[in-house]
Amino acid sequence: MGDYHEFTDQYKVPVIAKLLHALPHYNITFHKINSTFRPNDEIYLESLGILGSVPAALLIVSLLGLLFYLMTRCCDRKPRPAHSITSLKVALSIVTVMCCAAIGLGLYGNDDLHNGLLEVLTAGRKVDNLVTTIRNQTHILENTLTNRIRPQLVELADIFDQPVSNQTALSKLFVSLNIVQGNVTLATNAASDIRRPLMGISMTHFLTRGDQWELIRWPGTVATLALLLVLCAVLLVGVARHSRCALILFSVCGLLAVTGSWLMSGLYLSSSVAVGDLCISPADFLVSTAPRDLPTNVLLHYTQCEPGHTNPFTQRLRESQNSLNNARSAMATVMKISLVLFKSSGLQPKLGAVNADLNSSERLLTQLTALVDCKAVHHNFLAAARGLCEGGLLGLVLMLIASFIAAILLTIMVWVDSHTWIYIRKRNDYAQVDEPSYISHPAPQNHQQMMNAARTLPRNHNGYVLEDPHVTRPARFPPPFSRTLFLCSLSSRFLCSCAISDIPGTSVRR
Repeated sequence: MGDYHEFTDQYKVPVIAKLLHALPHYNITFHKINSTFRPNDEIYLESLGILGSVPAALLIVSLLGLLFYLMTRCCDRKPRPAHSITSLKVALSIVTVMCCAAIGLGLYGNDDLHNGLLEVLTAGRKVDNLVTTIRNQTHILENTLTNRIRPQLVELADIFDQPVSNQTALSKLFVSLNIVQGNVTLATNAASDIRRPLMGISMTHFLTRGDQWELIRWPGTVATLALLLVLCAVLLVGVARHSRCALILFSVCGLLAVTGSWLMSGLYLSSSVAVGDLCISPADFLVSTAPRDLPTNVLLHYTQCEPGHTNPFTQRLRESQNSLNNARSAMATVMKISLVLFKSSGLQPKLGAVNADLNSSERLLTQLTALVDCKAVHHNFLAAARGLCEGGLLGLVLMLIASFIAAILLTIMVWVDSHTWIYIRKRNDYAQVDEPSYISHPAPQNHQQMMNAARTLPRNHNGYVLEDPHVTRPARFPPPFSRTLFLCSLSSRFLCSCAISDIPGTSVRR
């Protein structure tokens, strides 16, 4: 049957399961209840819901704190010096990298949980196949004994009703035939007693649902955590490129990420406590969910497999084995006497068929004796319990820790990000200083006043405006839009003045 653990290898409760089981379980009225794993008990499920609502309360507190913060900062439009924005960006980058590390821890825990659940499903499938094989073997044994050997014994009894001269031998023949029939009946009843409690055991539906759920859960969790990593990457790019749009995008999506992280923390907390309660005594849970036809002592024998305990199935198989041995011995007597009394009745093929069926039934019993041994089931039970309560529970706790840390860090990131993008406008908004104006600008005039003034200015015979040499007028330049435009304006003014001064009779004051 393979290399299995010794009988002394028993299930030991992991420390992490004990710690989770020690968490207080309270109902809606805050009364402490029994922490035994009872998934069908409404009060127990109520206590798990109360534990899972703790992260939801932290979510509400964090959202209220963020709301009050934004209410105090939404109207603050004062420019900030560049070094203060740089400090915020550095802090935001550090917290983002820490959040990425927490998300990586969640990915690691998700992989451990996936491997643990696969071990549970694999072990469950092996046990289900073993139970199905035992059920099929016993059905074949019953069918052989009932539908093949019994009719053949009836045919032999009809043949033996023919008149013979030796009535003593005939009487002994019927006694032996009745012994064969009686032992066949005992063997059939023993096989039926083995198959009957196994009829209600079928884990196919559970295993199929488990495969489907894990096929959705594992890639879904990976995709969600990967999306959080992409969101953190967007924030880092926005910080590096000084992108206000990227920071605003993170503020909006970050709120959804914070909400999802806190809710996942609540789900993981409830699930971890439930699995911890289950891992305290998984055998007791199996006993409570077993079919009514399966005796409790049988299930405990297979989950514990302690030396010195008698296997009920093995005992019944031994009874069936002894019955078949007795039937074969009695059949040998039947063959010896009948071949002498009924020489011309063609008994040899019929007697040979009965012996062949008895030998086939004996081989089936030998196979069943090996199949019902507790080592195989106990090995798979230990593999499933350890896969769920050691690797799987550890991965679930790591996901709980990762989601809790990520929720806190994402909340901080949203706060700092909201404090940062509010003050990011243009690069020259930081530490603004008014430059001194070296040119005085006159008050603007309307078009009509400028035209009237132009008509009253003295002109020479060529039409150029002459200025009074005794009046010093301020230079009128167009308001500079930048230093470059200002220099260009000065250059154009100088060239124009030089050209006008070359005209005879004109005088332009520089």
